[in-house]
Amino acid sequence: MNLIKSKRSVGWFWGAMDAFYICFVVFSSLRRGVTPFLSDLNAALANMERWGGGLELMVWMGLIAQASLVVSGTLLCLGKLSGVYLAGVQTPFRFVFVIPSLSVILVLPDTRAWIWLSLLCASEGAKVWSLWWLWRRRE
Repeated sequence: MNLIKSKRSVGWFWGAMDAFYICFVVFSSLRRGVTPFLSDLNAALANMERWGGGLELMVWMGLIAQASLVVSGTLLCLGKLSGVYLAGVQTPFRFVFVIPSLSVILVLPDTRAWIWLSLLCASEGAKVWSLWWLWRRRE
């Protein structure tokens, strides 16, 4: 496989994982009968108010992190270097808000927490390494 196809495949893979995450959240919300993202935002803000507030900024940052997945997924699928940069910036937020890059781990049935967190760390490590690889081979 030549370098251009390899670069395109890496971008498509991580872009598809971001799209899978967004679809997973949307379909999970619709199955519960709530509005995707908006209902979660309202519930989180209501909880912050009940708990005494002060962390509303974190709730908004989580929403922005999730919304940025649409942008990074699109940019990565298009093969844009800005998608690599945005995905790199997202990495710490993915850990804080537990948004796995390898989104298919969300559908694992009854997984122990330590296994799930290990998979989260492994997926982030794989993504960071592959983004670094893409960045080094930029044109």
